[in-house]
Amino acid sequence: MRDQNINISSGLWLFLTAFLLIFYFPGTLKGAGIPSIEDVIEEKAQVPRIEELTDGKVKEGDLINKDNMDLVKEYLTPGVAEAIRQGMVLIMRPQLPVDKIVPKFFIELTKKNDGKAIIDENGTVYYEKMGTPWPGGCPFTRPKNALEAMANTKYGWVLDDVRQYPNILVFNSSDGKDYKTLYMDHLYVNCNCRHLVPPFGTYPGYEDVMFKRISVTTSPLALKGLGQFTVRHYDDAKKYDAGFAYLPAFKRTVRISATTWQDNIGGSDWTFGDGGILQEPYSDWDFKSATLKYMLMPEPDPPFPYIKKDATLDSRLQFDVGRKFGRLGWAIWPVYEVEAIPKIKHIYGKKVFYVNTWPYWPATWEINLSDSYDRQMKLWKVSWMCRAVLSYKDMSFVSTSSGPMHDLQTGHSSTFWFIQEVTELKPDDVTLTTLLQAGR
Repeated sequence: MRDQNINISSGLWLFLTAFLLIFYFPGTLKGAGIPSIEDVIEEKAQVPRIEELTDGKVKEGDLINKDNMDLVKEYLTPGVAEAIRQGMVLIMRPQLPVDKIVPKFFIELTKKNDGKAIIDENGTVYYEKMGTPWPGGCPFTRPKNALEAMANTKYGWVLDDVRQYPNILVFNSSDGKDYKTLYMDHLYVNCNCRHLVPPFGTYPGYEDVMFKRISVTTSPLALKGLGQFTVRHYDDAKKYDAGFAYLPAFKRTVRISATTWQDNIGGSDWTFGDGGILQEPYSDWDFKSATLKYMLMPEPDPPFPYIKKDATLDSRLQFDVGRKFGRLGWAIWPVYEVEAIPKIKHIYGKKVFYVNTWPYWPATWEINLSDSYDRQMKLWKVSWMCRAVLSYKDMSFVSTSSGPMHDLQTGHSSTFWFIQEVTELKPDDVTLTTLLQAGR
């Protein structure tokens, strides 16, 4: 009897020990305690740390390079994996809690309008009935398909009016040397879905306009004025983009078209349509399946701003392969992987987007990263959005601050470094005249 009691007691003790290990140390056992992505986006659990996902093999602060990238390969896109093989190094960093990413007013607005968004076959979002503009908030907190996930990134911006300045575009050769820099200025005014800067909802007189935008080169002199003035319509399937590209070398303007969206920016690896990862009208693309995944993407809150107000990079920023790859922090994000095929003749055969999930929702450009393929469906480019915490009045939230475009076939790269700020521009401040004045 005594031996039986000892066996029962020993078994109970082993059970309790295993239970306590799982409860208090979720990363102790392989896969134990890792929350589902569904639970994370329902805010029933926190985003798992990289240490938990790798069974303790990788910790925050560790460096990931081509020698140990297999430890995190499940959380790397094909483009990021190839960049690491070419010499990029990632620093593992933590994720922020939701209330540090999204401002409270936008969370409340999203809850207020949750379930009231409707969408047409081209991805245009309306409020409760067709024809009524979406008033604001993230339209589809749980998108049912790829089209809804992508529509969130067009109609779910937190910011209304944005300026990116200073804004430099640095060209880097295949051997890792910076050889040219363009100085630029970008302005955006949202005319619908407004909720931060009055007027809220729709800007009177601009009911059919989604946003107005200017992207212009201010230096060097030979390219001064090169840029685009764009009017994106609320329903870009019904009414295609209006606007002009200004070509200073010829002192002439040309109308915006599907072709000019595919023109490169000043000879860089970026096309005008690559801005914000996808800036072309969504009606030009067929968005396929959307798959939920945990992926490594740029961290939400870097330890210092990468670029200073005098348009120089912070000396603390390290690079690998000469100055090709910024050594940046990367964190685990819950994302939708969305495959997109162009409906029109295009330089790209396809793109694969990694789209933020609600409520892990930056204030602008919520497509975190893109792998781009050429017409032969070979991996061609990788680009991503770097993040930073932006302050406006008494609020702080995660927004955008820079992004590279790496040509993985040639080794060339072009990187935007910029400071993003909230402005209080009016639609009349962003016009063709504004673009032409910047070029003089």
